[in-house]
Amino acid sequence: QGPRDQGMVWETLVNLVCRPPRYKYDPEEVLGPKRFRIDGRLFERVDLEVLNKRRQRLQCSHYMPVLEGNRAGQQTKFPCVIYCHGNCGSRVDASDCLDLLLPQNISVFAFDFSGSGLSDGETISLGYYEQDDLLAVIDFLRSSGLVSRIGLWGRSMGAATSVLVAARDPSIAGMVLDSAFSSLTQVMYELANQYMRQVKVPKILIHGAISVLRKSVQKKGNFDIRDVNPEEASEKCFVPALFAHADGDDFVLAHHSKHLYERYSGDKNIITFGGDHNSPRPAFFFDSVGIFFHNVLIENAELEAAEPTASPYSADLNQMYSLQQQYLSQQQSQSRAPAPDLHAVRLTPPKEQPQNSWGDSHAVAAAFSPLMQPGQGGGEDGVIEALQSSLREMEAELGPNDPNVVELRKMLREYQSR
Repeated sequence: QGPRDQGMVWETLVNLVCRPPRYKYDPEEVLGPKRFRIDGRLFERVDLEVLNKRRQRLQCSHYMPVLEGNRAGQQTKFPCVIYCHGNCGSRVDASDCLDLLLPQNISVFAFDFSGSGLSDGETISLGYYEQDDLLAVIDFLRSSGLVSRIGLWGRSMGAATSVLVAARDPSIAGMVLDSAFSSLTQVMYELANQYMRQVKVPKILIHGAISVLRKSVQKKGNFDIRDVNPEEASEKCFVPALFAHADGDDFVLAHHSKHLYERYSGDKNIITFGGDHNSPRPAFFFDSVGIFFHNVLIENAELEAAEPTASPYSADLNQMYSLQQQYLSQQQSQSRAPAPDLHAVRLTPPKEQPQNSWGDSHAVAAAFSPLMQPGQGGGEDGVIEALQSSLREMEAELGPNDPNVVELRKMLREYQSR
C-alpha cells in the first residue's frame, strides 16, 4: 500500500466526518401520498423550502392533521415536533414518527439538513452548521401561524444539534435525544482507539492522527471538530429532555448520553435498550416518546385556535426563510379521490429504499481497515506512513512553522526515537 493509497485512507476518514454516504431519493416514490389516513383520520404532507443563514435551500415536509366536517377550512395551531436526522439520513427517517404523533394532533416537520438528502450543500458538520439549519426551521414555524409549542426529536447528529440549539433557544417545549454524542472530538478518539488497538498502535500516534484529521476537516468542511461540544451546551439547557441510547452502540458509545444527562440542567429522564447505533428502536421507546411529547406539548389536549392568517408557504423568496409559493393552491388542487390509509401504503415498498443503515459504524470499520493490515502497508507502519504523508502535505500548504505542523512533527520524532 503506497502513499497514494494512504492518502485515500485519510480522505475516507475525513469524509466520515463531513461527507459520509449521502442518501438521495425521489420524493414522489419515497415520501408517499400527500394526503393519507391513519385510523380513519385525514392528514396531509406539504413540501416546501426554507433558507438557512448561508442562503442554502433546505428541503422540508410538514405533516399536519386536516380538519373535516363542520371544522373544515378552519385554521388551527397544532403543537409540532421537528425531526432531526442523523449523519447519513434525511427527512425520510421521520416516517416512524407519523403513526405516533399525528393521531395525538401533533404535527411533524421533517427536513434535510444542509449537505444531506436533497438540500443544498456539499458537506455536513455534525452539528456546527446544522444548528443554524434548525434555528431557521424554528423561526419559520414560529412565524407561520400553524404551530403552537415546538418540540425536537433528534437522532445521533440530529440529537447533538438539538442540544446545541436548546442552549440558544430556551422556549423549546421539550426534546427527545436518541444516541446524542457529548463531544465530537471524544467520538473521534474513541473510534480511532477502537479500530487501531487491534494492531496495538501507540496512543501517541492516535493523537497525531486526530490532529491531522482535525486539520483536514477544517480545510474541507470549514469548521473545527473541537467546536462541536454538546456536553458544554447541556449545562445551559433548561428544556425538558428524554435521553435514549442503545447499550450496544459501538459508534457513539452509551456513556455519551450518560454524560450529557448528568450535566444537563433541565428536567430530564434517560432510557436504555438493546441494539446498536442503527438498530430499530423497541416499542417501549416509542411509548416513552409518545407520553413525553403528550406531556410537554399538549397539556390536557387543548388545541389553541389561531386567527386566520395568510399561508406562510407563500412567503417572499427574498426573505431569509423562503418557502414554496404553492401551498394554498396545492390545498385546492388536491385530488378528490379517497386518501389512502398510511399503513396500506407501506405494505408496498417504494422502488427506491433508504440505504442509511450501513453508514455509521460499518463505514468507520471500512475506513480504518487498510490501516490494520500488518505487513501490507498497514498496521502501525501504515499509520506512521499516513501521518508522514500528511505532514509533508501540511508543510507544503501551511509552512514548516505552523503550530499544527510543529506539533505533528514533534510527535512523530518522539515516537521514532523510541
